[in-house]
Amino acid sequence: MPDHWDKASLVADVGGTNTRVALAERRTLLDRSVRKFRNSEFDSLESLLLQFEDDVGLACDAVAVAIAGPVHDGRGTLTNLDWTVEREVLANVTGAHTVSVLNDLQAQAHALHAMLDSHLTPVVTVEPKETSSRKLVIGIGTGFNSALAIPNGPALIVTPSECGHVLLPAANSEDLELAEFVAASVGFASVEDVLSGRGIENIHAWHASRQGESETRSATEVLEDIKNGDSIAEKTVGTFVRIMGSVCGDLALIHLPFSGIYLVGGVARAVAPHLQDSGFEESFRNKGRLSKFMEQFPVCVVDDDFAALSGLAVHLDDLRSG
Repeated sequence: MPDHWDKASLVADVGGTNTRVALAERRTLLDRSVRKFRNSEFDSLESLLLQFEDDVGLACDAVAVAIAGPVHDGRGTLTNLDWTVEREVLANVTGAHTVSVLNDLQAQAHALHAMLDSHLTPVVTVEPKETSSRKLVIGIGTGFNSALAIPNGPALIVTPSECGHVLLPAANSEDLELAEFVAASVGFASVEDVLSGRGIENIHAWHASRQGESETRSATEVLEDIKNGDSIAEKTVGTFVRIMGSVCGDLALIHLPFSGIYLVGGVARAVAPHLQDSGFEESFRNKGRLSKFMEQFPVCVVDDDFAALSGLAVHLDDLRSG
């Protein structure tokens, strides 16, 4: 086994606004090394990582980076940030012998191997019949995406996707009206344009327009307004949760994750208290003659802001073991 695997690994989760970085020993994050940086203070991921290495003062010989955007052949550009991440550049900057670049949802899926039950909140409770079957991670935050985790011996094969950019499904006339409203402003109504932070804002603007109003509120304001009994905010979250359930159900039928569906991301956590009362489970299972079949899939929300870092550590450890 090469000596460099005995050294700490560097893991970084790069989002549109913030980047979380840490060192890991095998699958364990070193708590003292965890840092969170605002991307606006740096001109590239490379400069951010150099700052991290200066702060922590420890070298590493293996690096894994997760980015919120598509990755192909070790290179990817973030969807909501003008940064491009390349395996070769990272190797030059860090001096690492092993460098891996993943989609952020892939990292979240690898984290399932090390996930504590205390970080899981059940939404749809089902005793899984196949505990070693596929698992599906669905991320709802700044954007929307999913990744499928397929058991492969002691490790996982995690397949990436960009499913948030497919056409928003319209199950009824109201959904079609919403899709047309969104398309009028952005040109194409994707799943991500409704199921994300800006999606909450788009749904709120649509409901407001139906009442002859033109106000614009942030997703945070909408979720806060619910506490004050605001009717438009309540309708917004109701629509969001209903469509969220339907799309998650579609993804369940596509991937058949009998070992569970895991909802991650800031927006998923923010709407979690409303899932039961707003009909998530009913929408999730409403699939015509396959509605009974849908009762096989458990769903939970992951409450761990650093899960992607843990997943990257697991990924690097799997590479070593392989």
